[in-house]
Amino acid sequence: MASELGSLRLPWHQHRFGQQFRLPFPNFSRPKCLGCYSVTGKRDYADDARNCSYLYGPPFPDLPLDLNAGIADVIRKEPGFQQKDLEFVFRYIEHHKSELVRPRKSKPETLGLGTHFVTLRGILRQIMCLQYEYNLDFRIKATLLNGTIYMAKEETDTQRVKNDKMTAKDWDMCSWGFKFEQYVTCDHPQSKPVTDVPVNEAEEFMAMFSSQLNGIDLLYGAEMDCVVSKEPVDFKDPKVLDSLNFVELKTSAYDMTASQKRSFDNFKSANWWSQSFLVNIETIYAGLRDHKGMVREIQKHNVRQLARNKPWNPSAMTLFLVQFLNQLMSLLEAIDDPHAVIQVDFNTSKKIATYEVLRGKEHQILPDWYRDILKAE
Repeated sequence: MASELGSLRLPWHQHRFGQQFRLPFPNFSRPKCLGCYSVTGKRDYADDARNCSYLYGPPFPDLPLDLNAGIADVIRKEPGFQQKDLEFVFRYIEHHKSELVRPRKSKPETLGLGTHFVTLRGILRQIMCLQYEYNLDFRIKATLLNGTIYMAKEETDTQRVKNDKMTAKDWDMCSWGFKFEQYVTCDHPQSKPVTDVPVNEAEEFMAMFSSQLNGIDLLYGAEMDCVVSKEPVDFKDPKVLDSLNFVELKTSAYDMTASQKRSFDNFKSANWWSQSFLVNIETIYAGLRDHKGMVREIQKHNVRQLARNKPWNPSAMTLFLVQFLNQLMSLLEAIDDPHAVIQVDFNTSKKIATYEVLRGKEHQILPDWYRDILKAE
C-alpha cells in the first residue's frame, strides 16, 4: 500500500548546467496529429477548426509592428481558465469516442483509451524544464481511471499572489504575443491579416497528439499558433493531419542586453525547444520587440538548432520527464483507487517534489459525465 504522503525521487542533479551530458536521448516516437478542436471566445468547446490560423509570410508585413495597437480593447481570459483546459480534451474524447475508446484487454467489461497518460502539452513541457528552474512552484493533480492517468495543472498560492500583483503594464506585455500573432496570421490562405479588431485571447485552436516516450503512451492537447499552407486545410482528413506544417510564433527582446541574452540561453530557449519538440514543430518565428512594444525584426529559428551550444540538455530534460511519469504511474497503480487524486508539488528552489493523496469530490479532476463515457454499456 502506497503512503498517503511522500516525495518522488527525481533526477534533479543528473546534469550540471553547462556541462556535458552523456546519457542517450530516450526513445520518442514522432508525434501524430489525431485531430483538432476550437475553444470559442466564450470558452465553449467547438468540434471544428474555426479558430485555425494560417501563416501570412514570409514576406511579413512591413516593420515596425506596434504591439500596443488596440491594447485597451483586448479581450482576456477569465481568471481560473486553466482549471477548464483539460476538460476541453475530455470533450474531444467524447466527440471522438468511436475512434479513441475501446474495451480494455485486461478487463473487457470496462472501457479505456489504450494510452498511459492524457494531459496537455504545456504540462509536459513544464516538467521537462523544471530541473533548470530555481524560483518556480508548480503543481499538478493526477488520477488513474481504467488504465489511464489524467494529469492537470493547478495554480499554487504563490502563483495566485503573483498574478494578483501584476500591474496594467505587466498584463499589456503578456498581450503583446497575441497581437504579434494577429499581425502575421490570417483566417484563410488567400486573405490578409485583420489587425483593426480587438484581440480575443480566449479563443484557441487546439490539436490532439499521440506519441510514445520510452514505452509510455501519451495523448495530449496543444494550442497551435498557425499552419503553413497555400490552400485551406481539411482537418478531417487523416493523411492531411499527418503532414501538417505547424509553426510557433513568439516575441522576444530586440537588441538583447547581456542579462537578457543569458536568460534566453538558460531558460526561454529551453521552453521554446521543448514546446515545439512535443508537437513536431520545426520552425519558430520570433517578433523581436523593443521596450515600447514595437517589433523591429522577425527572426526565424530552426528548432533543432535551438538546442545547440546551450547550457541545458534535451536528453536530460526528456529523461527527467520519463522518470517522473514512471514514478507517478507506479504510485497511482499502487493506490489503485479511481477516485484518489495525487497532488504533486514541485519546489525548484529546494529541488524536491512532494505528493499528497487527496480524496473527496472537491479534489476530483474528472467530471462525472466523463467517467460515464468510460462505463461499459
